[in-house]
Amino acid sequence: MNSQVPQSPVWKGTDNPFVQIPEDPGIMRILIIIVAAATISVAVFSLTHGIVALYQYLFLLPIVMTAYFFPRYGIAASIVMGLSLVLLNVMFVGENLPVLSLACVTFGVFLGIGGIVTMMSENITGLKKRYQDIFAMSEAGIVIFSRDTGCITEANPGFLAPLGYESTGSGLPAFCDLFERIEQYHDLTEGATINGRITDRKCSLRTATGTQRQFQVSARKFAGPFILCTLMDITERKQYEDILRQSLSEKEILLKEIHHRVKNNMQVIMSLLELNALKAENSRERSQYAEMQGRVMTMALIHEKLYQSPVSGFIEGEVYFSELLKNVVSASATPGVNCFVEAAGIFLDIDKAIPCGLIINELATNSLKYAFHNRSEPEIHLALVMDNDGICVLDYSDNGGGFPDSYDISASETLGIRLVHMLVRQLKGVISITKNNGTHFCIRFPLNIYERELRASAAQIAEQTTIAQWA
Repeated sequence: MNSQVPQSPVWKGTDNPFVQIPEDPGIMRILIIIVAAATISVAVFSLTHGIVALYQYLFLLPIVMTAYFFPRYGIAASIVMGLSLVLLNVMFVGENLPVLSLACVTFGVFLGIGGIVTMMSENITGLKKRYQDIFAMSEAGIVIFSRDTGCITEANPGFLAPLGYESTGSGLPAFCDLFERIEQYHDLTEGATINGRITDRKCSLRTATGTQRQFQVSARKFAGPFILCTLMDITERKQYEDILRQSLSEKEILLKEIHHRVKNNMQVIMSLLELNALKAENSRERSQYAEMQGRVMTMALIHEKLYQSPVSGFIEGEVYFSELLKNVVSASATPGVNCFVEAAGIFLDIDKAIPCGLIINELATNSLKYAFHNRSEPEIHLALVMDNDGICVLDYSDNGGGFPDSYDISASETLGIRLVHMLVRQLKGVISITKNNGTHFCIRFPLNIYERELRASAAQIAEQTTIAQWA
């Protein structure tokens, strides 16, 4: 790239909103000398013609100019111009004490004004240098352009370098010509003009070599007809995100395939258990095989729902538990059982889903075996809700006959009840059991932060899933 080496870290265009007067030191020195010579000439002319009222104030002009543009010489210029005024009065006025006194007072005023302007100029110079340093050293690209013409008036290295430009001599075009799609430029300028500012717009800009780079752009109205933009080059970040997204997608596909194969393997185990059940010598053995099949089916269903879930690694509670109860009831010898499940917005990871599924399988199996004798409309109710403390409450109940009064469930030695208590401990939860118009189990266990966050965004997940299904 044959481009000039920039003389300043900040490039200033020809239509700069901050530069309204020449800043070249050589030009300003010549201009100050001309103004000072003209002032002395006017003073000589005024004194020779007896005009002593206003000419001395002309001496302020070279003093102020010198103090503003060359602060280190401000006081010296005040002294020189003040002495020149006094000497001119001595030469042409002579012993006129009132005029000489006024000249001396004016000399003092010149010193004061020169000192004040010098301090103001030094402050302005310091602020200007600070602005230029911030502008030049910012890692974010900063550009100021005219919203009417699109011409760039100021740009810093953070803007020039990613686009492959080094200076004005490297052929930097108008800001509007850098956009891949001109609609993005119009949206940017219109948004900044109408709303005052806009943030976090994604734009594609053309580099000096003709390639495209992605930027995150914010803009606001600035100094009249100008717009100030800050840009962050996100090309590498987007490429990295695309690679991560592709890698994540591949891993999700592999994980879903693993869950699918695990489910198929468990179905093979269920088939083997069924074959063994057919060879069982009595109903007790067949019942035990059926219970084992139910437990394997519970875990197989979890892996099936894992690879169907809209959220990777989590199971939607309402879908899973509805199908689980449906399968348990269909495999039982108790027809016509109505199951009601309420678990909207509850998502569980595999560490929670397996214990919960096994618990519900055991409870539903017990209800179907013992609760609905001589019951015309048997019902099972299951509800999962999350309270304000992030605790999941699992309520299971049936409208069966309930446990006998003499039955102590806490002392029960049956495998199903012992398994329920073990699984509740695995969930780090607590269980309470009541016997009122059937049996009611209430299990409370904590959800992790990811499960709580998914509960908060359940509506959005459901909407995205619906859109994906329709798409």
